[in-house]
Order: sequence, then structure tokens, then C-alpha cells
Amino acid sequence: MANKPTAQSHFGKKIVIDSYKFDSQKEAQFYTDYLRGKGLDFEVHPRFVLQESFERAGLKFRQLVYTPDFLVRDDQGIQHIFDIKNGFNTYGIDTAAQLRFKLLTLKTGVPVEVVVMRKGYFWSKIMGTTKPTEQKKRFRANYKPEFERESLWLV
Repeated sequence: MANKPTAQSHFGKKIVIDSYKFDSQKEAQFYTDYLRGKGLDFEVHPRFVLQESFERAGLKFRQLVYTPDFLVRDDQGIQHIFDIKNGFNTYGIDTAAQLRFKLLTLKTGVPVEVVVMRKGYFWSKIMGTTKPTEQKKRFRANYKPEFERESLWLV
């Protein structure tokens, strides 16, 4: 009997485009279709420290880091934080990922938008809110955010 693949054990093939290294074909597709050549201020795989390392009870605990797939800025700061997934279910988004989304939202004031790629468009959804949000069909990456951005100092 073959082992059933999980989101943690079934990673896509790494792809390099324009000196950026993408974790999957879908990430590369999002970059080429919605970011490259569009005049947007963006970062690929920006790194955020959500919790610094610390010591307790004589033990040292590692820092908690989260690296979303893309970050898009506008003249007011961070406009979107995108994380490309295969679906909106627990297979694609486990509880650890949802916790990282919440901690990054707390740190930046901008919610992480989960993106599911389709041919010619993508779906986006904000996960983990108390009021369920609907997935939205998108055709570009610089749409107006449907949430209020908070002015927070990045620590």
C-alpha cells in the first residue's frame, strides 16, 4: 500500500525565474502572471520573525519565522501578503500555517491572503477570522484591499 502524500511531504519542483527561486510551479506562475512587469513594488519570500528565540527553565527555544510567498507594497505600506496554496482545505493549510498567518497579521496589521491559482485568474481568501470570509476571484495582484490596514511599527 502506497503512502498517501500530505502537504508537508509532497512539495512541488523548485523553479528559478529572474534569479528568484520558487517552491512550486504555482508560485512561479503567480509571479509571471501577476507581478513581473506590472510596475508593482513587491518582494519574493520576505522573512518575518514572529517570535524571537528565548530561554526558559534552562532551555533555549528557537525563534519562530514565517516566510510568505509574496508581499506587495503601495504608497501606504504593505498592501497584500500572499501565500500560494493548492486549496483552502486543511490538506493545503494546516493549523501551524493558520497560526503563522494570525501572528503575521498581528505583527504587520495586514492579513495574509491565501491564493489558489487557476488558469487566467486566482482565488484569494483570508483565513482564520471570526467572521467567515468568502473566497474572491481575482485577475490582478494590486486590487484594493477589502480590509482596513492598521499603522503598526514592525518590530
